[in-house]
Amino acid sequence: MHQLLVDIKDDSKMDILLNFLKSLNYINVKELSDNDIIVSEAEKNVMRERRKKAKPENFKNWDDIKKSFKLD
Repeated sequence: MHQLLVDIKDDSKMDILLNFLKSLNYINVKELSDNDIIVSEAEKNVMRERRKKAKPENFKNWDDIKKSFKLD
């Protein structure tokens, strides 16, 4: 089984795509909200290991990072 996460920027296109996908008998479509995002135990373990090995010098100040963004 494969799972895909798709971000659709144009709401007017979402219904067309969802209806098409639902019409395929080999695809199960489940719409998720931001609260429904599932992180597997394997991914959680990778993040936990990275946190254990993290050093303060590897982190950057978020305010400095935000200032570097070029927003138009």
